Amino acid sequence: MKNLPMRRSKLVGTEGPGALVISPEGETAVVGALDLWFRDFYGNESSDLKEFEVNEPRLKSVLKVDKFYTPPEFRKRSTNKMDVVPNTNLIIPLMRFPKWHYCGYCKTLKEFELDESSSFADCPECIQKRIFKQVPFVVICEHGHLSDFPWREWVHGSEETNCKGNLIIKTSGGTTLDSWSVSCKACNSSRDLNRITSEKKESGTSYLGDNLNKNKNAPYTCPGERPWCGTEKEICSAAPVAILRNSINVYMARKISALAIPGDYTDSVDAIVSAVQSPSKMTVRENLKLIAGVDNRVQFLRNSLRFDIDKNTSDEDFHEALLYLESGTQYQYTEEELERPGSLIKEKEFEKLIGKVNTRELKVVPEWTFEKNGKEENYFSEYFERISRVLRLKETTALYGFDRKDYKSMSDYSSYYHLLYKNIEDAKELWLPVNEVYGEGIFLQFNVKKIKKWESSSNVKAYFENYLARVSHVNHREEMILTPGNIMMHTFSHFLIDELANICGYSRASIRERLYLDENQCGVLIYISAGDAEGTLGGLVRLGLKDKIFHIIDKAKNNAEWCSSDPVCTEIGTTQGQGINGINGAACYNCSHIPETSCEYWNLYLDRSLLVDPTIGYFR
Repeated sequence: MKNLPMRRSKLVGTEGPGALVISPEGETAVVGALDLWFRDFYGNESSDLKEFEVNEPRLKSVLKVDKFYTPPEFRKRSTNKMDVVPNTNLIIPLMRFPKWHYCGYCKTLKEFELDESSSFADCPECIQKRIFKQVPFVVICEHGHLSDFPWREWVHGSEETNCKGNLIIKTSGGTTLDSWSVSCKACNSSRDLNRITSEKKESGTSYLGDNLNKNKNAPYTCPGERPWCGTEKEICSAAPVAILRNSINVYMARKISALAIPGDYTDSVDAIVSAVQSPSKMTVRENLKLIAGVDNRVQFLRNSLRFDIDKNTSDEDFHEALLYLESGTQYQYTEEELERPGSLIKEKEFEKLIGKVNTRELKVVPEWTFEKNGKEENYFSEYFERISRVLRLKETTALYGFDRKDYKSMSDYSSYYHLLYKNIEDAKELWLPVNEVYGEGIFLQFNVKKIKKWESSSNVKAYFENYLARVSHVNHREEMILTPGNIMMHTFSHFLIDELANICGYSRASIRERLYLDENQCGVLIYISAGDAEGTLGGLVRLGLKDKIFHIIDKAKNNAEWCSSDPVCTEIGTTQGQGINGINGAACYNCSHIPETSCEYWNLYLDRSLLVDPTIGYFR
């Protein structure tokens, strides 16, 4: 496959190992496995990855991996022999997929190789070189496999066919699958593609699996292809489902993130630790290991960090920072705590966000707090507990796997790792890709007592019981989202992001949500996810001022009261649901949806009715 520019942030998300990426010319390729990363054009492995290493002890303890690395950046080798540039020509491997293409002139199908760099090839029917285009369909299964559509087997109605005739793909120009057909010129077999994307969720089968073999002796099962690892296959018994190659559920990244929070020590110690652990101080960390004697190491740190640390920092603070660094900075969580790792990470963050913090990597300034016995300042006073401005934050996001077709319920993180590797047993170290973002945000803490009182009302209970019955067949990613209050807060954050994007100068795709939905934790952090190492420009955090934020909340609530698809959006959301498996209520692309990368739940578990409905809405 030809070289494509790729963003680091997307490699730890929507374009991770096993994902399909698209080139400006419309060609797609699959991103290679992690054990194929950090290699140059010739396949030579990098011998020094320390500059890409990231330290996030809380994430490392939860995920139980050896290392975190940021995706490599591409650097050209210097023409000056005296100028040594480390880790040059490192690339992310890309494999051409799907392999099946059709001639742009006669529509004849041809299978390419994974490493084919050009789509200009000999056409077996035209008998000359033509431009080939990739077919629009691929095959996926619930176990994460990604395979080519079985064109030859499908047209002949048997996966054991021996016919090698040229295949022609045709379309009559309609909008349905029965307008597509494939035929064989050798035996004149022909078959349309009607219902190839259908699946039977009740029986766990699919139309493709049940009907490929016309003799019905045995169902067709997933071929088990893993093109991001090469040409190898696995035995798989899952039902295969055909799908458009640009569909969102071809690759659904599984990520976990953590905000950098200060440790249980003074701000001075925290500043020293943060400075030493930053990627730019790799040389300082390595030289520190070579210095003997505590006093010598303290002096070395003081000299090395003279531009990063206050000159009045005491030697005792340096001593304490050294003890922390030498301990390995490992968090030791109990097995009971690790049963809910996502909640464990957010619990510590929530504790910091509801207070006042001023450290190198996290600065929280309380802006407004509800006074129970005081005079209500506005209509929204009783609905919120606290609003704070987060002037500075750092988020580290780790990619630990992916799902295809449907999101699976949360299981052990390690059960996903093998999907990212070609051969995880032979890996020298178990590592995951991460991305660091520096930014700003606004934190809103809801009134827990108000939410619990609202949830206990008979109307809300009856409405939500109907919702739970409707989605009872769904294997939910996280069960804790399934409360009226949590779905309400999630929907609220989407409308708030929409309104903030209209004012702050950042696009909606640059703003993200972070939800704190555990018991006694009702909060939403809206923050910028597109900052660099220097942070952001303050366009969002200034809107968290008391004289601005309540006006923005009011406009967000008003926007939620109406959708351009109403009354259809509201009526369908109440009766049969919308979105994947009907998980959403009154929520669609015309009202509640934001870019999928900005949402923690990929635009699922949304319902405007729980927010503003005159009968059951929280803000009614």
